[in-house]
Amino acid sequence: MTAITPRANINLAIQSCRFGMAGTSGHVMDTHRLKYFLQVAEEGSVTRAANVAGIAQPALSRQIRLLEEDLGVTLFRRTSRGVVLTEEGERLRSATAVPLRQLERAITYAGSPLARIERGLFLGLPATAAEVLSVPLLGSLSSAFPRVTFHVAVANTDQLLGDLLKGSVDLAIMNPVTDDRIFYSDLLAEELFVVGGLSSTLDPARPVLFSELADHPLVLPSSQTGIGNTLSNTALRHEMRLRAKFVTDSLDVTKELIVAGHGYGILPLSACRGEVEAGRLIYAPLVAPVLTQQLGMAATAHLELPRGLAIKIGEIISDEVARLISSGSWPSARAVPVRQWREEADGSLRPHPPQ
Repeated sequence: MTAITPRANINLAIQSCRFGMAGTSGHVMDTHRLKYFLQVAEEGSVTRAANVAGIAQPALSRQIRLLEEDLGVTLFRRTSRGVVLTEEGERLRSATAVPLRQLERAITYAGSPLARIERGLFLGLPATAAEVLSVPLLGSLSSAFPRVTFHVAVANTDQLLGDLLKGSVDLAIMNPVTDDRIFYSDLLAEELFVVGGLSSTLDPARPVLFSELADHPLVLPSSQTGIGNTLSNTALRHEMRLRAKFVTDSLDVTKELIVAGHGYGILPLSACRGEVEAGRLIYAPLVAPVLTQQLGMAATAHLELPRGLAIKIGEIISDEVARLISSGSWPSARAVPVRQWREEADGSLRPHPPQ
């Protein structure tokens, strides 16, 4: 890309982007350059992005160049393998990716009867995933259903299960449970890591054996679902005992104890990414065996939501999770095949059976 001398007080927000309607053939948006920019950023190559977008490479390069000229910055730096974002490019991506996606989703649903539904929706999220998932998911849901009021409960799976059964939560993202009253559809699996304070000797390049956990004071969850269940079962199989120095189901308390050097935790990176990036926590891969946390969508058999709304919400959740994983925003997670939900003859909502 051609280097441009940066202007002073650069504003990389999306506020200047506009869109308009063009007859009945569809929506004409002048955000297309931003969409091309995000495609190149995702692919790491102008050639691959042009193939995905279905346009000629010179035309795509020109659109990127015009965007750089408009902003007065260089967005990409060429490498032997393609292109990488500059610091200004990273700022632009973080400032525009979510708003642009929400804008497109709002346009998609604008003419749908679902967009006119006025009610409250009670959504449950696990504490370990709330940091990475809550803002983008709620933004997408709000764009699709502008008249719905969203109430969010952040809790562990035991609490979310109880809330689902009481009817105080409509839909929840949580660990799998063996309860016939709950319908559950897998979303993702994310790797667990050993997390320690700055005084620890953990190193992301040096894995920790599961058997070595017996030598460390641990901060463990009291719940025996999710991560707690995985750790207990793995310790039982290895005929070893984990030494719990502290037991709590508060993720914030867990992280603060670890930061203070009082123990080690076993967490997905999504649960402590902010502290790791801020230099308050460090981590190492956990191996022999590698452990994962599974998360999925859960609801009761007789969900008290309009069925079309519930199904669309499930689709948006699946799409958002897949986007976060593919973009690298949900580190060390992998998507699993999702079973979309369907309406039964008795009015209940169930996941489609696996193929």
